[in-house]
Amino acid sequence: MSFILTAIGLLLLVVALAGIALGIYMAVEPKTRASGKLFAIWWVPGLAAASGVLMRDVVTFAIGIVCFLVAGAVMVLEDRSPRKVQVKGGLARGPGGNRHLDSERTTKKNRTQDSGRAAS
Repeated sequence: MSFILTAIGLLLLVVALAGIALGIYMAVEPKTRASGKLFAIWWVPGLAAASGVLMRDVVTFAIGIVCFLVAGAVMVLEDRSPRKVQVKGGLARGPGGNRHLDSERTTKKNRTQDSGRAAS
């Protein structure tokens, strides 16, 4: 029985560490940063539950499992809520949402005035 609990505890420990590592890897990418942080944090109670199995401590295991389930529920509910996408480095907009910046508008105005002078 002791060997089986140790094997289960080590398996849970490896899975929890892999989950934390995957979450950290996801957090490096700007598009998945928020999800990656939440995913890594979600696996921390799993790590506590695995250590509870390895130490044969029922209380540590129970609290780790409860926290893991609560964090999983938060993660599921977080995915359902709409996210506001923030685009960095998108199209530049001038005042009033105009497509051209002030400097571009001035350049076009100068070209128009220059071509009008050349025609005169």
